[in-house]
Amino acid sequence: MLVLSLACAKTETVSSNAKSKRHFDAWVQVAWPKAYADGLKGWGYYQSPDDEVPGPGNPVADSAWVYLRYTSRDMNGTVVATTEEKVHRQLGSYVKSAYYGPIVWNKSDPAAVCAGARSFLSDMRIGGRRRAIIPGWLNAYTDHASGEDYFNATEGAGAALVFDVEIIGATNDMTRWGVDSLVRYVSAHPSCLYAKSAAGVPAEEAVFVRSAEDSKDTTDLGWWYQRLKMPDQEKTLPNDTTVYLDYVGRRLDGQVFDTSIKDTARKYDIYSSSSTYSPMKIKLAEQYFDIKMLSATDGSENSLIRGFTYTVKHMRPGEWGVTLFHQGMGYAASAQSAIPAYSPLMFEMRLVEAPK
Repeated sequence: MLVLSLACAKTETVSSNAKSKRHFDAWVQVAWPKAYADGLKGWGYYQSPDDEVPGPGNPVADSAWVYLRYTSRDMNGTVVATTEEKVHRQLGSYVKSAYYGPIVWNKSDPAAVCAGARSFLSDMRIGGRRRAIIPGWLNAYTDHASGEDYFNATEGAGAALVFDVEIIGATNDMTRWGVDSLVRYVSAHPSCLYAKSAAGVPAEEAVFVRSAEDSKDTTDLGWWYQRLKMPDQEKTLPNDTTVYLDYVGRRLDGQVFDTSIKDTARKYDIYSSSSTYSPMKIKLAEQYFDIKMLSATDGSENSLIRGFTYTVKHMRPGEWGVTLFHQGMGYAASAQSAIPAYSPLMFEMRLVEAPK
């Protein structure tokens, strides 16, 4: 009977998150005693009262997108991610072509912002700063209704993180926010800071001019253009025409992220020996969004961002200009190697003869 009784005895099991919680709470109690004494916040994170600045601006609770700076560290104090150039320089991870500065988080998207960050952002205000310490089960990019649900979940958990965050702005209309930011930019910089107009460009065209298709009541385009060189002839190129284009793509801080020109790539430290530097081959179409890039190897068609094709559609033979457009005509929410999500873009473009 004794053997049977032992065999039937139940063994207490402890979930992995319960074990993590013991470790997490003990670590916070030692490393952040005031935060521990202040108790859990939101969905189960700790908040350092010594590093809290409420912020004078509007609450961001009802805004889908927030514009912010941040640095996150693991439990050992190692930087996991940061928007700060100074930190990258201190760590020796600074790259000239990379972007450093405020970025946009879509806090309404569980796949874009971890649960802990969505929780600690919920009661912040514009201009506010916060240090939040989130447990591993809230470092998850999944969708649950509560902190308890995240704690009980077995999928998606990451490591505990300490976030230092500053809120710069917030919006519920990302298109309007992007266009308005460019209106302010053009007001401060009426002509391109990085390219000079050639002789013969009328004064009214030597500055950024907004598309005639835009109006005060629409943000469908958010596109500006400045002529740098007059076209050889003022004629519209026929549909299905193949043209060649040299270009330089920049962020608004002036850093080049892509170009067809080898010397420019070398100057801005983005040169790659595996890239072919030559004018882009483009096939025109009736609608600007149907314009395609033609592969130099097999002639296959590839799509281009709409701000780029919209500009090509408006250019004439031999023309040289610079275009500026908001994120909706660029990469939108998709971050690229040197371009953060929701970035406005600038392209210097020149229609050239076919390479020999």
